Amino acid sequence: MHLTRRKFFGLTGAATAVAATGLVLPEIAHADTKALNPVWIESPNFTAGRGGAAVDKIVIHHMAGTRAATDSWFQQTEAQVSAHYGIGEGQLSQYVAEENTAWHAGDSAANRSSIGIEHSADIGRPPDDYTYNTSIELCTDLCRRYGIDPNTGILPHKQFSSTDCPGEINLQRIIDGVNAAL
Repeated sequence: MHLTRRKFFGLTGAATAVAATGLVLPEIAHADTKALNPVWIESPNFTAGRGGAAVDKIVIHHMAGTRAATDSWFQQTEAQVSAHYGIGEGQLSQYVAEENTAWHAGDSAANRSSIGIEHSADIGRPPDDYTYNTSIELCTDLCRRYGIDPNTGILPHKQFSSTDCPGEINLQRIIDGVNAAL
């Protein structure tokens, strides 16, 4: 049986999931975006390298739950999913190093050429200001470093997979914020 993140948290509740998995948060963050001080929460769900692809896009996702629950879920090998970053509840987490391919877009070519960012939000629960502001800061840094045009390179998950993701996230707010910062 393939257990999705949404099903897992729906059946067990986020608090139970975090407790059951023994979530450990290392004190030293590992990140490519050092100035943002992400907390390194390593996911085993990635492919080493990028198969020769260059990063040319950022894929925006919403979490089907909280950032803490997503941190826990991405540490589980049975999840078979990850992202590079997760934002919410006042914390930026990093799961996969940028030089590696996170499993987030539902499309292997898109995974190889993108940075995936999860946002604490869901249908009926838009992101808070911290999440938007941190996303704008992170996306600005990524656009600068990788030469990504925010108008064409910050994209919703639903562009690559049959999903409602990123749900209630105002993608234009992120793009406009990045353009203002560049």
